[in-house]
Amino acid sequence: MKNICFIVCAVLSSFTCSMSASASDTDDLLSLITDQKVINAHDAGSSGNELVQNEEKPDTGKYYDGTAGTWLRVHGYAQVRYQYPENATAGFDIHRARLDVSGDITDSVGYKLQPAFEGPAARLLDAYADCTAGYYLKITAGQFKIPFSQENLISSAYLETIDRSQAVEALVARSKDIIGNQNGRDIGIKAGGNFLKLQNMFVFEYALAVLNGQGINTMDLNDQKDYVGRLVIHPFTDLSVDGEYYAGRYALSNLTGSSYERTRIGAGLAYVHEPVSVNVEFIRGSDGYESSSGRVLTRRQGWYAQTAYFILPHKLQGVLKYDTYNPDITTGSTSTVYTIGMNWNFTTVTRLQVDYGIKDVEGTRKNSNLLAVQFQAGF
Repeated sequence: MKNICFIVCAVLSSFTCSMSASASDTDDLLSLITDQKVINAHDAGSSGNELVQNEEKPDTGKYYDGTAGTWLRVHGYAQVRYQYPENATAGFDIHRARLDVSGDITDSVGYKLQPAFEGPAARLLDAYADCTAGYYLKITAGQFKIPFSQENLISSAYLETIDRSQAVEALVARSKDIIGNQNGRDIGIKAGGNFLKLQNMFVFEYALAVLNGQGINTMDLNDQKDYVGRLVIHPFTDLSVDGEYYAGRYALSNLTGSSYERTRIGAGLAYVHEPVSVNVEFIRGSDGYESSSGRVLTRRQGWYAQTAYFILPHKLQGVLKYDTYNPDITTGSTSTVYTIGMNWNFTTVTRLQVDYGIKDVEGTRKNSNLLAVQFQAGF
């Protein structure tokens, strides 16, 4: 308990100093102008625009490359996290540390590089080039985020909770997926865009991708490619409804016959009308192989519902989240996490987050609750 008190006091001190020192800074003015585009999960869930990931970041990191005669954009952030789990050791870690470099080669051709420095070794997350033919078509080739799940497509710098939900971590090439932690990414080619514009708003967005299916920085280990399709519908400005399907196979080695089924299906809804946002998402997946006795598959599924409210416009935000996941719907035990959180946005990319999660695992008497505090500094 002394550790908790110490952390809370430190958080409150930082919070108080920031309120008195930066209320009228230029960064805050920029935050007020750009927050709606940067933070919205509604915008972030867009597979065609991918606003949070690419286009709509502030231009404060924009530099002119005189040699190439083009503009270069540099952004980045680091997250320092403190975790106090029940019945386990508390401590600090560098949760994420990222550098984002992007630019335009021509008016229609661009690129992006994003390395990650957290963990024992640096690794490359994004490395791709894209060519835009118009609002209806953008072709992307390289290593990029899989166009599946609205929460997967939101940049980690703008999540309303410190961590993603259990189903996304387990079924969208992240920490608990069968293919290991690929940070939601793979290598391949993607086509995406928007169509049917009514009253200054596109009704449909789409993304289609062909991927290796093995994750980041890895050659394909079988002859079969994975296929992803995603469609987002905007019935009106504040609402988006999405559905997606992933079909593929993965290999544990390049040995003959080492090929296993990996399929995913998902659906989600996002409603954003300042100061309120609501996000709901369901994902189901199958992993396994075919044997002489038939198909041996493990079926997993989970869903979450999240609502957030800005108590102080663009600054202080409260978050409530219900997150449930079953690692095997035949024999597994459902894990449910109830999260209450608070976010304080100093600027669009510098923020303080506090989450308290109550975890209930079916059939287990000892549940593990978790207090997490995270400070993010970005530019």
